[in-house]
Amino acid sequence: MVKEFAGKSVIVTGAARGQGREMALQFAARGANVAICDLGTDRLATVDYEMSGGNLLGETATTLREHGNKVIAHACDVRDQQAVEAFVEATVAAFGGLDIVVNNAGILSGNRPVHEMSEEQFTTMIDINLTAVWRVSKAAVPHLIARGGGRIVNIASAAGLVGAPGFGHYCAAKHGVVGLTKTMAAELAPHSITVNAICPGLVDTRMVEHSAGQLARQTGMSEDEAYDAFLSVHHIKERITPVQTAAAVLYLASELARTTTGACIPVDGGWTAT
Repeated sequence: MVKEFAGKSVIVTGAARGQGREMALQFAARGANVAICDLGTDRLATVDYEMSGGNLLGETATTLREHGNKVIAHACDVRDQQAVEAFVEATVAAFGGLDIVVNNAGILSGNRPVHEMSEEQFTTMIDINLTAVWRVSKAAVPHLIARGGGRIVNIASAAGLVGAPGFGHYCAAKHGVVGLTKTMAAELAPHSITVNAICPGLVDTRMVEHSAGQLARQTGMSEDEAYDAFLSVHHIKERITPVQTAAAVLYLASELARTTTGACIPVDGGWTAT
């Protein structure tokens, strides 16, 4: 495998499992030094599926080290600016700089109308899925500037481009990520920093599996039938894999994408095509 990211220093948030884990693995396999973080606890009050916990974060770090590069792993609540800044500073200290940031940390909750959501449920979603993108970027950008340029890739969603009944708070957060991405792209272009996003559809992760399970319990469907019901919004009726979304991130982080900025690329089975 070509080590196209050899010598590069990469941060991936929310990387203990799912898409973030795959993104971190793909960077490590291509020669990068990788810093990962995740919440480091099993529960979050407004989310009724289990979080990644500390064990998965450590297991992912161990797997990353098999590629022979530098790896650091921190439990970090991206709602906490001090914790975020400490994680970024630890990365720079360990790797000597920073080149690429992937803002992947996120949650999914709800499946209820906006007027039935609690304030805690709504604000926690915004805090983790949107405000944390700003927090991490705020901490990281001075180091990217010091490096002479870099890449920021934000994980938005197809739900950041369209509506999704039952998930208004998620849509609001992801639409915000799209707007923030475009604004930061314009602001940071003079520093040779590109800022892009990918907008995945239904990716085969624990988060989406849980939502399919919820639908199954509510309707009496099997979990496979519920997942197929979710996939009805896709024109290509296939579960998207973390490998596929990671591939889009790798492109946006690469030298080939050095003139691409402000883009929000759907990886969504055609969900947003019509």
